[in-house]
Amino acid sequence: MKNLKLLVTAALFATLAGCVNDDEYGIPDLSGECVSIAKTKEVSDITNVATSGAVQYTTSDTVIEYIEAYVTSSDEGGNFYKSISMMSLDGLKGFSMPVDNYNLFNEFEPGRKVTIKLDKNRYFNKQNGSTVIGSSYNGGVGRVSGVEYKDVIFRSCDDVNEDDIVKNLTITQARNDQYLNMLIEFDAVQFTDPSLGKTYYDASLNSIGGATNHQISDQFGNKVIVRVSEFAKFAGEKIPSGNGKLRGVMTKFGSDYQFMIRTLVDVKVPEDGRLDIDLAPPIVGTALVYGATMNENFTSYATNLQIFPKYVNDAATGNRYWQVKTFGGNKYIQMSSFGGTPEANRSLFFVPVDMTAASTFTFKTLSGFDNGSVLKVYYTTNYTPGAQISTATLTNITSSFTIPSGPSGAYATAFTPSGVYNIPAGVTGNGFFVFEYVGNGSGGPSTTIQVDDIIIN
Repeated sequence: MKNLKLLVTAALFATLAGCVNDDEYGIPDLSGECVSIAKTKEVSDITNVATSGAVQYTTSDTVIEYIEAYVTSSDEGGNFYKSISMMSLDGLKGFSMPVDNYNLFNEFEPGRKVTIKLDKNRYFNKQNGSTVIGSSYNGGVGRVSGVEYKDVIFRSCDDVNEDDIVKNLTITQARNDQYLNMLIEFDAVQFTDPSLGKTYYDASLNSIGGATNHQISDQFGNKVIVRVSEFAKFAGEKIPSGNGKLRGVMTKFGSDYQFMIRTLVDVKVPEDGRLDIDLAPPIVGTALVYGATMNENFTSYATNLQIFPKYVNDAATGNRYWQVKTFGGNKYIQMSSFGGTPEANRSLFFVPVDMTAASTFTFKTLSGFDNGSVLKVYYTTNYTPGAQISTATLTNITSSFTIPSGPSGAYATAFTPSGVYNIPAGVTGNGFFVFEYVGNGSGGPSTTIQVDDIIIN
């Protein structure tokens, strides 16, 4: 155990003001009162210095510090056990407090502001990436006792609607330590197929440590665990099969992010309407630039690369993306349905451009093992990077280019210039030129296409 000397402020003279709770939650208020205590510390003063080792909060015997937070969890549904999750008032930091008591939701319901007393009896550390504030226990941090907690966590007279503090995130965004213990809502998600026909707690399905680990997925196949305790009041209810909204608190065990719903009110998922899951979602570059000029010869990229910082690469059908290939010292991007596991493919490569400032567009192509036309070229001005291609308007400009056929049993000997496309004056704003490959390795054209020297002026 080590001591950490935190900055001590001047002595605090706090006025405890009792007030009537006029909130209508339909549950009894067991606290009987609320209090108003001015904070003297920020939550970040604790979370920013917490490490895996237990640290005693140290201050003088005459000075007590206070932090404020909003409650995000609830044990009303039995899925949370002797623990309260909270987030800072600015919504930037989350933490939890283990408390040796039940039915804590009667006093500390979601959205309730609480004030937490910090003195030499408080200890804190990081557990599974999350800051935990509690009492000393076996050299670590454990629960605040059922007798003591009423003198540690004070129910403020202020509260907010939880809709005002919930974070609307994607699954990919939420799987991050910065969102642990925060209230999160996912939209357009569904329980994965193994959970269909099962109940929220099902001993036959991923039952680990007295709980069932379900998974939910978004339309791109991104997943996160939804953990439900065998003691949850809704444990025997059937998992809904449709897609919709799911609200809860993000937690973590080891390296697994685990989403915790509180009651079935958090589950706004109908019984029908499954998502069409895209198991090969668009790979959106992290450095997209809509420029007036560009000269891309792909020499700076590693062979077999399919993640391009400056472009979007989307395997809209099938799981094959455009990749960098090399031959004879020359690099280019390539797409093919030839060889490997036969599948239908629709793969798109998006090149960002400032349509207003740019004037011309050109490229070179080479084909091999040619058994049919597979390449089309478009422009679009309403595509949102990462969105389903069906949401964009594509203007087909393939006929403006020369895209020759290659031999059926080998590759062409050289790349062919496509010709120059003049961007129409009426096409303005940020947009994309799009290379679309449509092929099928089972009974359809599976021609290999290579694209190089993409130039915008």
